Amino acid sequence: MNKDENAKSLLAELEARLIDMESLGALVAAAHLDSAIVSLCREFNLPRKASDTD
Repeated sequence: MNKDENAKSLLAELEARLIDMESLGALVAAAHLDSAIVSLCREFNLPRKASDTD
């Protein structure tokens, strides 16, 4: 698997964990994970799904 495919896969996993963290009320940890997701998307030019947990 190349870097772009790895990044896409990792993005999906991180977004799923973000939803889990938000549902637990771990909002500080979720905010840090969200920042990491934004950085990953920017670095690999990946589209970001809108969060439906708001």
